[in-house]
Amino acid sequence: MKKNYLIVSNDKIVIDNKISKILSEINLKEIEIIKYDMSEITIPFVIEELDTYNFLSNCKMVICYNSTFIEGEANKDIKALKNYILNPSDNYLVLVATKISDKKEIKELLDSGIEVIDSKISSEVLVKNNLKEFKMENKTVKYFVSYCLSNNEKILNELEKLKHYKADSSDKIITVEDIDKVVIKEYDEDIFDLVNAIAQRNKNKCFDVYSRLFQKEKDTVNIIASIASQIRILYNVKILSQKRMSIDSIAKILKVKSGAVSIALNNCGNFSEKKLLYLLNELADIDYKTKSGQIQSSDLAFKTFLMSI
Repeated sequence: MKKNYLIVSNDKIVIDNKISKILSEINLKEIEIIKYDMSEITIPFVIEELDTYNFLSNCKMVICYNSTFIEGEANKDIKALKNYILNPSDNYLVLVATKISDKKEIKELLDSGIEVIDSKISSEVLVKNNLKEFKMENKTVKYFVSYCLSNNEKILNELEKLKHYKADSSDKIITVEDIDKVVIKEYDEDIFDLVNAIAQRNKNKCFDVYSRLFQKEKDTVNIIASIASQIRILYNVKILSQKRMSIDSIAKILKVKSGAVSIALNNCGNFSEKKLLYLLNELADIDYKTKSGQIQSSDLAFKTFLMSI
């Protein structure tokens, strides 16, 4: 078994799951876990830690978050790390980065004895792995993942609420109705839902979600601004995807979650670039006419816009 690992991900839940899996495979009762942020310390410091005798346990695991040198950021100490990997101590090293550079020195470092952990974990698999004695049909799992916008951290938090809610039920089956009743959507998630409904030209859902949003916000102008922001994301995702950029790369540029980019990729196919720009112009026109007094009711103007999608 290798003692050096690299986890490639920007999702905390995925990273934590992979680390837990490594620990379970190591199967040591006593292991000290030390965590470092590589933006604050150096590679020689980590190597010294790995070579240091353990006082409190038989073994230790050193986890290095933000290992940007794996992503291609210049670091003069990579050679020293490679030498350590070739002759490791009894301790375990886990590097965490968001991507792998194609630089020759990084390839050589990984080839020297670092196991790259597959960082992709399906949100649906995550749900199923954490159901325990509870049950959820496949179509309900898909609904739940979509409802939480594929946000793994939210998925786990809301799943605990659902299990608590169904704890006294005899069958322990979690349904779509349970999700709708227990999982409360935040304002931003409702905005995302409305954009998805617009993308799918689902007018009934558009009005249902808008009604829910209006109860929270009470200001259509703010809702319009939020919708326009999300449509701009759709537009940018469409443009960047045409450049054959990966989902993670697009997410990093737009500063949104990868799951949101995946959903946007599915939705932006429903619109041409021209149509997305048209929607943005229509929303900007409603905003301008409302603020300039040309429109008395932004609520009515926005409903008219929804009817025209």
